[in-house]
Amino acid sequence: MRPRLSTWVTAWLLVGASGCAVTRDPRQQLLETTSANAVYKLPPDALLEATRQLLAEQKYELLPSVDPLYVHTTWRIEGNLDSGASWSKIFVQVHPTSNGRAVVRAYRMAYTTIGRAMSHPSLGAGDRDSKLAQVPTGTYVLGEPLSPSKPVVRRAPDFEWEVLERVEPRFAAFLETRAQHYLALGRDPSEPTEE
Repeated sequence: MRPRLSTWVTAWLLVGASGCAVTRDPRQQLLETTSANAVYKLPPDALLEATRQLLAEQKYELLPSVDPLYVHTTWRIEGNLDSGASWSKIFVQVHPTSNGRAVVRAYRMAYTTIGRAMSHPSLGAGDRDSKLAQVPTGTYVLGEPLSPSKPVVRRAPDFEWEVLERVEPRFAAFLETRAQHYLALGRDPSEPTEE
């Protein structure tokens, strides 16, 4: 049974690492890219309050911060830690501009685990002091979740789009209309227009 399990875990990791299982929606990708360049007329306090509400709705727990323009969360875990889970954190920074406006930058730290691993033996398993110790070294106890990689921090344009939809719904609706127009014409939105 153990060889079969390792084969399945290896196959699952290869499929996950290849990234071929998910194709992004071009409309949503266009909207998220556009929202990443949004500059808000709202004061930073109002933007942060909307951000906090959105994070709470998405089941993130906020951590205290000494920076009044920064919000971050604890890990949100989806899945079963014993078999595999997706961990994520959100970091949001509001940057005031010189003309009284503000920009929102959101980042997500993502971490995937594939079950629990035994903790590593102590670092001193082979030196002289460990042989003299009363407690045997190299013993294993139930450890932390095992991950094939380290956490990855990336920009979170999907979250920035949700902030834009929340605080500027009319502008978000306008952008959705423009995105539909570009996609209906089959044009690349980055091409210059003659309008």
